[in-house]
Amino acid sequence: MRRMAWILAMVAALAACSSVKNVVVKDIPLEEQELILKEYKDRIVWTRAVLQDLGEGGSLPRDLKVRIVDVAMVYEGTVTVQTLQKKNRVRQGLNIERPLNKEKIDAALAELFFFEDPVLRHVSYIRKYGKKTARAIMEHEVFVGMPSDAALESWGTPAKKNTNSINDVVNEQWIYPSQVANKNRYIYIANGKVLRWDE
Repeated sequence: MRRMAWILAMVAALAACSSVKNVVVKDIPLEEQELILKEYKDRIVWTRAVLQDLGEGGSLPRDLKVRIVDVAMVYEGTVTVQTLQKKNRVRQGLNIERPLNKEKIDAALAELFFFEDPVLRHVSYIRKYGKKTARAIMEHEVFVGMPSDAALESWGTPAKKNTNSINDVVNEQWIYPSQVANKNRYIYIANGKVLRWDE
């Protein structure tokens, strides 16, 4: 009788398992993890966005020179940086949709950091956009008529974009969270140029 009960329990367990969907999220291969760490660990970078610690480590402002201490490749990914003077550490979430891969991690880090010295960046902006726009980018300002790609360099990647098209004019609203609670900043783009902004 015990044996029959055990067999029935096994059959029931197998039947339950057969109804479970096979969802496999492949982890990033070890060789790729080593390649990512070799490329980024101990690298000196400049913050492109305000970094907010996942714990209670506070935040770091834009344009701060920091050292990447670690890139964690679990869950949605994190990057840990350390300031050069006070040695403060901040662990920033990367919020990458799984499965993780090198391309997604590279893109997430490129949104958070500048990998080129500010002086060299300024020179490249002058070559690309001219002195007025280069200065505005370096000071994180925008102006009416500024090209949208320059505005993106100046304020960084928006948290959200709303787009519509009226009479062949493409309008975009870029939304940025503000450091003031429950307040956002906006850039309005029309046909690839800054139309106005609200801070």
